[in-house]
Amino acid sequence: MAVSHKGSLKHITKMTYFVFFVVVTVMTLSVTVFKGGNDQPRNQQDARPSFRKYQDHRERYPVVDAEEPEPSDAIKRARLKLQKQRYDKDAPFYSEVGPEDGEVAFRPEWQFDFPALPVAQSDAVVIGKVLAAQAHRSQNKKNVFTNLDFQVDEVLKGRNLKVGSVITVQRIGGFVKYADGRTVLFRLSGNGMPAAGLRYALFLNSIEGDFTLLTGYELGADGVEPLDNSPQFGALRGQNEVSFTQILRDAVSQTIPQQE
Repeated sequence: MAVSHKGSLKHITKMTYFVFFVVVTVMTLSVTVFKGGNDQPRNQQDARPSFRKYQDHRERYPVVDAEEPEPSDAIKRARLKLQKQRYDKDAPFYSEVGPEDGEVAFRPEWQFDFPALPVAQSDAVVIGKVLAAQAHRSQNKKNVFTNLDFQVDEVLKGRNLKVGSVITVQRIGGFVKYADGRTVLFRLSGNGMPAAGLRYALFLNSIEGDFTLLTGYELGADGVEPLDNSPQFGALRGQNEVSFTQILRDAVSQTIPQQE
Protein backbone atom coordinates (compact mmCIF):
# COMPACT_ATOMS: atom_id res chain seq x y z
CA MET A 1 0.00 0.00 0.00
CA ALA A 2 1.41 3.38 -1.03
CA VAL A 3 1.93 5.93 1.70
CA SER A 4 1.26 9.59 0.88
CA HIS A 5 3.83 12.16 2.16
CA LYS A 6 1.96 15.24 0.91
CA GLY A 7 0.64 16.26 4.33
CA SER A 8 4.01 15.72 6.01
CA LEU A 9 5.85 17.87 3.45
CA LYS A 10 3.35 20.67 3.94
CA HIS A 11 3.84 20.48 7.71
CA ILE A 12 7.64 20.59 7.36
CA THR A 13 7.43 23.60 5.09
CA LYS A 14 5.33 25.52 7.61
CA MET A 15 7.74 24.63 10.40
CA THR A 16 10.69 25.84 8.32
CA TYR A 17 9.05 29.22 7.76
CA PHE A 18 8.21 29.47 11.48
CA VAL A 19 11.75 28.65 12.60
CA PHE A 20 13.16 31.14 10.09
CA PHE A 21 10.80 33.83 11.42
CA VAL A 22 11.81 33.13 15.02
CA VAL A 23 15.53 33.26 14.17
CA VAL A 24 15.19 36.57 12.31
CA THR A 25 13.14 38.05 15.16
CA VAL A 26 15.68 37.02 17.80
CA MET A 27 18.57 38.42 15.74
CA THR A 28 16.72 41.72 15.29
CA LEU A 29 16.01 42.00 19.00
CA SER A 30 19.62 41.11 19.82
CA VAL A 31 20.93 43.87 17.56
CA THR A 32 18.49 46.34 19.12
CA VAL A 33 19.48 45.41 22.67
CA PHE A 34 23.17 45.52 21.77
CA LYS A 35 22.83 48.99 20.30
CA GLY A 36 20.82 50.10 23.29
CA GLY A 37 23.51 48.68 25.56
CA ASN A 38 26.14 50.79 23.81
CA ASP A 39 24.08 53.93 24.28
CA GLN A 40 23.25 53.32 27.94
CA PRO A 41 26.63 54.19 29.54
CA ARG A 42 26.74 57.40 27.53
CA ASN A 43 23.24 58.37 28.68
CA GLN A 44 24.11 57.53 32.30
CA GLN A 45 27.30 59.57 32.06
CA ASP A 46 25.38 62.56 30.71
CA ALA A 47 22.95 62.33 33.63
CA ARG A 48 25.65 62.36 36.30
CA PRO A 49 25.71 65.44 38.52
CA SER A 50 28.43 67.94 37.69
CA PHE A 51 29.36 68.66 41.32
CA ARG A 52 31.96 66.74 43.34
CA LYS A 53 31.17 65.04 46.61
CA TYR A 54 32.84 65.97 49.87
CA GLN A 55 36.14 64.16 50.42
CA ASP A 56 36.76 62.98 53.96
CA HIS A 57 40.55 63.08 54.25
CA ARG A 58 41.06 61.23 57.55
CA GLU A 59 44.72 60.72 56.69
CA ARG A 60 45.37 64.47 57.05
CA TYR A 61 44.97 64.37 60.81
CA PRO A 62 48.41 64.25 62.49
CA VAL A 63 49.36 61.62 65.09
CA VAL A 64 50.38 62.12 68.72
CA ASP A 65 51.70 59.45 71.08
CA ALA A 66 49.40 58.58 73.98
CA GLU A 67 52.25 59.52 76.31
CA GLU A 68 53.39 62.68 74.59
CA PRO A 69 56.90 63.85 75.47
CA GLU A 70 57.29 67.48 76.55
CA PRO A 71 59.32 69.96 74.47
CA SER A 72 62.87 70.45 75.69
CA ASP A 73 62.67 74.21 75.15
CA ALA A 74 61.30 75.88 78.30
CA ILE A 75 59.35 78.58 76.42
CA LYS A 76 57.72 76.07 74.08
CA ARG A 77 56.98 73.78 77.03
CA ALA A 78 55.24 76.56 78.98
CA ARG A 79 53.21 77.65 75.97
CA LEU A 80 52.12 74.11 75.15
CA LYS A 81 51.09 73.57 78.76
CA LEU A 82 48.75 76.56 78.57
CA GLN A 83 47.27 75.25 75.31
CA LYS A 84 46.72 71.80 76.82
CA GLN A 85 44.99 73.28 79.85
CA ARG A 86 42.77 75.35 77.58
CA TYR A 87 41.55 72.19 75.85
CA ASP A 88 40.75 70.55 79.17
CA LYS A 89 37.60 72.67 79.24
CA ASP A 90 34.49 71.14 77.70
CA ALA A 91 36.46 68.13 76.46
CA PRO A 92 34.06 66.18 74.20
CA PHE A 93 35.85 62.82 74.32
CA TYR A 94 35.01 61.85 77.87
CA SER A 95 34.20 58.18 77.21
CA GLU A 96 36.75 55.38 77.39
CA VAL A 97 38.09 54.07 74.09
CA GLY A 98 37.24 50.45 73.37
CA PRO A 99 39.70 47.94 71.87
CA GLU A 100 37.79 47.92 68.57
CA ASP A 101 37.36 51.69 68.25
CA GLY A 102 39.09 53.27 65.26
CA GLU A 103 37.43 56.66 65.58
CA VAL A 104 35.68 58.66 68.28
CA ALA A 105 33.61 61.57 66.92
CA PHE A 106 31.40 64.17 68.55
CA ARG A 107 29.03 66.67 66.92
CA PRO A 108 28.10 69.77 68.95
CA GLU A 109 24.63 71.21 68.48
CA TRP A 110 26.08 74.58 67.47
CA GLN A 111 28.43 73.21 64.83
CA PHE A 112 28.22 74.94 61.43
CA ASP A 113 25.61 77.37 62.68
CA PHE A 114 26.92 80.06 60.32
CA PRO A 115 26.87 80.93 56.58
CA ALA A 116 29.19 79.59 53.90
CA LEU A 117 31.44 82.65 54.26
CA PRO A 118 31.33 83.47 57.99
CA VAL A 119 33.10 86.81 57.77
CA ALA A 120 31.03 88.46 60.51
CA GLN A 121 31.57 85.47 62.83
CA SER A 122 35.37 85.58 62.40
CA ASP A 123 38.03 87.78 63.96
CA ALA A 124 40.29 87.19 60.97
CA VAL A 125 40.05 86.00 57.38
CA VAL A 126 43.35 85.04 55.76
CA ILE A 127 44.75 83.28 52.73
CA GLY A 128 47.98 81.35 52.97
CA LYS A 129 49.74 78.02 53.30
CA VAL A 130 49.98 75.38 56.02
CA LEU A 131 53.64 74.77 56.79
CA ALA A 132 53.33 72.07 59.45
CA ALA A 133 50.79 70.29 61.67
CA GLN A 134 51.29 68.68 65.07
CA ALA A 135 48.71 66.95 67.26
CA HIS A 136 48.61 67.18 71.07
CA ARG A 137 46.54 65.72 73.90
CA SER A 138 44.96 68.00 76.47
CA GLN A 139 46.30 68.04 80.01
CA ASN A 140 43.54 65.73 81.27
CA LYS A 141 43.93 63.37 78.23
CA LYS A 142 40.24 63.83 77.34
CA ASN A 143 40.74 66.03 74.31
CA VAL A 144 42.96 66.14 71.22
CA PHE A 145 43.87 69.25 69.25
CA THR A 146 46.20 70.14 66.39
CA ASN A 147 48.52 73.13 66.07
CA LEU A 148 48.91 74.35 62.49
CA ASP A 149 51.80 76.61 61.49
CA PHE A 150 50.12 78.87 58.94
CA GLN A 151 52.00 81.34 56.72
CA VAL A 152 49.85 84.38 55.98
CA ASP A 153 50.02 85.45 52.32
CA GLU A 154 47.01 87.79 52.35
CA VAL A 155 44.98 89.41 55.12
CA LEU A 156 41.37 90.09 54.18
CA LYS A 157 40.25 90.80 57.73
CA GLY A 158 42.07 91.00 61.04
CA ARG A 159 43.96 93.53 63.10
CA ASN A 160 47.66 93.08 63.89
CA LEU A 161 48.13 90.41 61.23
CA LYS A 162 50.96 90.88 58.76
CA VAL A 163 51.63 89.33 55.36
CA GLY A 164 54.51 86.87 55.62
CA SER A 165 53.99 86.15 59.31
CA VAL A 166 53.49 82.62 60.63
CA ILE A 167 50.60 82.17 63.06
CA THR A 168 49.37 79.21 65.10
CA VAL A 169 45.95 77.95 64.10
CA GLN A 170 44.27 75.31 66.26
CA ARG A 171 41.54 72.79 65.56
CA ILE A 172 40.15 69.96 67.68
CA GLY A 173 41.13 66.53 66.35
CA GLY A 174 44.01 64.17 65.75
CA PHE A 175 45.10 60.54 65.91
CA VAL A 176 46.33 59.12 69.21
CA LYS A 177 48.84 56.29 68.97
CA TYR A 178 48.77 53.89 71.91
CA ALA A 179 51.54 51.67 73.27
CA ASP A 180 50.14 48.58 71.51
CA GLY A 181 50.49 50.33 68.13
CA ARG A 182 46.77 51.03 67.71
CA THR A 183 45.75 54.49 66.48
CA VAL A 184 42.37 56.12 67.16
CA LEU A 185 41.09 59.27 65.47
CA PHE A 186 39.44 61.86 67.70
CA ARG A 187 37.56 64.67 65.95
CA LEU A 188 34.38 66.68 65.66
CA SER A 189 32.05 65.01 63.16
CA GLY A 190 32.06 66.78 59.80
CA ASN A 191 35.29 68.67 60.47
CA GLY A 192 38.21 68.38 58.08
CA MET A 193 41.87 69.04 58.83
CA PRO A 194 44.09 71.28 56.68
CA ALA A 195 47.08 69.49 55.22
CA ALA A 196 50.68 70.69 55.36
CA GLY A 197 51.85 72.06 52.03
CA LEU A 198 48.42 73.12 50.78
CA ARG A 199 46.87 76.59 50.45
CA TYR A 200 43.69 77.68 52.19
CA ALA A 201 41.35 80.55 52.88
CA LEU A 202 40.68 80.33 56.63
CA PHE A 203 38.14 81.93 58.96
CA LEU A 204 39.69 82.36 62.39
CA ASN A 205 38.91 83.47 65.91
CA SER A 206 41.63 84.73 68.24
CA ILE A 207 42.26 83.12 71.62
CA GLU A 208 45.13 84.00 73.97
CA GLY A 209 47.66 84.76 71.26
CA ASP A 210 46.60 81.87 69.00
CA PHE A 211 43.75 81.33 66.56
CA THR A 212 41.04 78.70 66.41
CA LEU A 213 39.76 77.54 63.05
CA LEU A 214 36.07 78.14 62.40
CA THR A 215 36.09 76.78 58.83
CA GLY A 216 38.01 77.14 55.60
CA TYR A 217 38.41 76.31 51.91
CA GLU A 218 41.25 74.52 50.18
CA LEU A 219 42.55 76.40 47.13
CA GLY A 220 43.76 73.98 44.48
CA ALA A 221 44.19 73.60 40.74
CA ASP A 222 40.98 71.54 40.52
CA GLY A 223 38.90 74.27 42.15
CA VAL A 224 37.90 75.31 45.64
CA GLU A 225 37.16 72.50 48.12
CA PRO A 226 35.34 73.12 51.42
CA LEU A 227 37.26 71.96 54.46
CA ASP A 228 34.11 70.95 56.35
CA ASN A 229 31.04 68.90 55.47
CA SER A 230 27.83 70.92 55.73
CA PRO A 231 25.26 71.83 53.03
CA GLN A 232 25.96 75.57 52.92
CA PHE A 233 29.59 75.02 51.87
CA GLY A 234 28.67 72.99 48.80
CA ALA A 235 27.58 76.07 46.83
CA LEU A 236 31.22 77.18 46.53
CA ARG A 237 32.74 73.78 45.74
CA GLY A 238 34.50 73.71 42.38
CA GLN A 239 34.82 77.48 42.00
CA ASN A 240 38.13 78.56 40.51
CA GLU A 241 40.38 80.47 42.89
CA VAL A 242 40.06 83.82 41.13
CA SER A 243 36.26 83.91 41.26
CA PHE A 244 36.18 82.50 44.80
CA THR A 245 38.60 85.08 46.20
CA GLN A 246 36.63 87.86 44.52
CA ILE A 247 33.42 86.60 46.12
CA LEU A 248 35.25 86.42 49.46
CA ARG A 249 36.67 89.94 49.15
CA ASP A 250 33.22 91.29 48.32
CA ALA A 251 31.78 89.56 51.37
CA VAL A 252 34.52 91.04 53.57
CA SER A 253 34.05 94.55 52.19
CA GLN A 254 30.33 94.38 52.90
CA THR A 255 30.82 93.09 56.44
CA ILE A 256 33.79 95.01 57.86
CA PRO A 257 32.15 98.47 57.94
CA GLN A 258 29.39 96.98 60.10
CA GLN A 259 31.85 95.27 62.44
CA GLU A 260 34.72 97.76 62.79
